[in-house]
Amino acid sequence: MIRFFFLFALLSNFCSAQGVFKLSGEVQNPTERKVLITLYRDWVGDEEEYEIKLNDKNQFSFSTSLNHVAYIDFYYADQGFHYWIIEPEDDISMKFTPKNFWPSLKFTGMGSDKLNYYVKQREKFEEKRDFEKEADALSKAPQEQYFDFLDNEQQAQIEFLEKTPYLSDNFIQSRKADIIGTLQNYKVNFLSGSKYGSWTEEKVKSSLKIEELPDSVQAHSLEYGNMFQNLMDLFVAKSAVRKRKDLTELEEINLIKSSYSRTYFSFQLIERVTAFKLKNMIEAENITPKIQAMVDDFLATATSRDYKNYLSKKVSFSKTLAKGSPAKPFKLKDIDGKEVSLKDFLGKTVYLDFWASWCGPCIYDMKFMEIVKAKFQDEVVFIQISLDSDAEWREAIKMYDVKGINLRADENSTITKNYGVTGIPAYYLIDKKGNFAVSQVSDPSNDEGQELIRQIEEVLQRK
Repeated sequence: MIRFFFLFALLSNFCSAQGVFKLSGEVQNPTERKVLITLYRDWVGDEEEYEIKLNDKNQFSFSTSLNHVAYIDFYYADQGFHYWIIEPEDDISMKFTPKNFWPSLKFTGMGSDKLNYYVKQREKFEEKRDFEKEADALSKAPQEQYFDFLDNEQQAQIEFLEKTPYLSDNFIQSRKADIIGTLQNYKVNFLSGSKYGSWTEEKVKSSLKIEELPDSVQAHSLEYGNMFQNLMDLFVAKSAVRKRKDLTELEEINLIKSSYSRTYFSFQLIERVTAFKLKNMIEAENITPKIQAMVDDFLATATSRDYKNYLSKKVSFSKTLAKGSPAKPFKLKDIDGKEVSLKDFLGKTVYLDFWASWCGPCIYDMKFMEIVKAKFQDEVVFIQISLDSDAEWREAIKMYDVKGINLRADENSTITKNYGVTGIPAYYLIDKKGNFAVSQVSDPSNDEGQELIRQIEEVLQRK
């Protein structure tokens, strides 16, 4: 504990200068009246999405406080950039023409050099030569040849970064971490193939070309964290093969914790990946005694206030969706424009299905739901809530002949937030008293609908 805190305090000067980030811009010859911005403050908490209208001068403005480096997506119509690093105190202006986006894109102001670097980096490594296409072609070459190519590419991209003038030390370190993470992740994916199943964890790690980076840089870097997460998934798989059984969730977390390396895999990085894993467990399984115990252990030892606050809120919210908790009321309109409320069905068992026409698993599950609906057509109210646009929703209902009560909601609506819908399909079973009947509903495709049938039968038999 003491050593953990000391390392954190010593290295926290990287990536942690609080301030305001500002981005303003002008769209020349606009084709629509809004820009879309997504902000990623860290890789555990939820991203923030903003839709900003252009004023009568075709200008927009966005600002937010930042505690450390963050990442941003910017989109106008079908043009934009994805996962670019920003810093506190940046005050950047941009101009572009939609029909000639990249050649016309210009950044000025404090911190603009980093975004202009991204434009030049894209031109050099993505336009003049397609690195990803080259890497894909060489992935079929002998392992040593492929890895040499990746290491040479990493060196070339880092040299280009370090030769770019006027970039802050924070940005250079953070961007270097992203470059290393991206290139070495190709190796991790390559070594995940069955051909290299005999490679030990140490041999895998020794094949990676990783530079020493500050603790907080590792933790905040998107790609370095992704590389470490994929490496841990590979090590979990290797451990499962040796033990001839899947690892428990606790064993997986303990394996991640044991991967600490003073030089390459910091405590802060391990905290981030552990917190992300716990978040996914809560979203997939709701809160169970085992998950609660793992979260409690994390909260007792972690140093990141942001991660601790986020997981605490996640647990509290998850408990509102647990078995026996009151289902959240809602009012939505059906396909004929009639208002439908959850309280209309008090005294009946209700099955809720959040879906969309673009969701492959949703459509796949539907054919099994027909079996379930036929069996319980007089005992259960089946409500489908689509996250499509109005036109897509109406077309999909006809195309897939969706039976039951059909409602529609926006992806970021109150009902999706109240029910914790972070992905679809999402299913909920509500008992006659208006409470959640189970903490986790079986997927309709499990055992061709029979598992869900048994679950509903158990709920209907309750007094």
